[in-house]
Amino acid sequence: MATAEITRQSVVPDLDLDELDSVLGLHIGTVNTLFVTRLEKRLDPMSVTPKQVAILWLVNANPGVKQTDLSKFFQIERPTVHQFVRQLIKNGYLLNEPSKLDRRAGGLWLTDEGRDVLGRARLAIAEHETELTSSLTAREKSELFRILMKLYLSAPAKD
Repeated sequence: MATAEITRQSVVPDLDLDELDSVLGLHIGTVNTLFVTRLEKRLDPMSVTPKQVAILWLVNANPGVKQTDLSKFFQIERPTVHQFVRQLIKNGYLLNEPSKLDRRAGGLWLTDEGRDVLGRARLAIAEHETELTSSLTAREKSELFRILMKLYLSAPAKD
């Protein structure tokens, strides 16, 4: 059974794409924007961003985690992670406590309010992803995860 080629040309048939449609980064970026902007609207009433929810999620699973570990996981600069964490602390969702072993290193812990927000955000994310991936079969979704992880893991680490 032949599969029709899927392209963006059908969205704007009169626009010459000059092979732009073959640039993978364009499609990844557009889908990322689609996922993030719609999710931001759902999370806005909770006063968190998608990245902040991911931080809460990781802190919940790893009480006492260091900001440097979050920076490595997200492959973003430590000052950027610090900005996210600072806002989460200001909102009352996280605590940053000094380590008992090394007073220079701080660990992150969720507050009760942070746990509540994380629970509500996880539900919103599950609904959001179900809606946006409804056109994919379970196998396609699994393959998409596999490909994205392969790209992520093969990218050079950020210094």
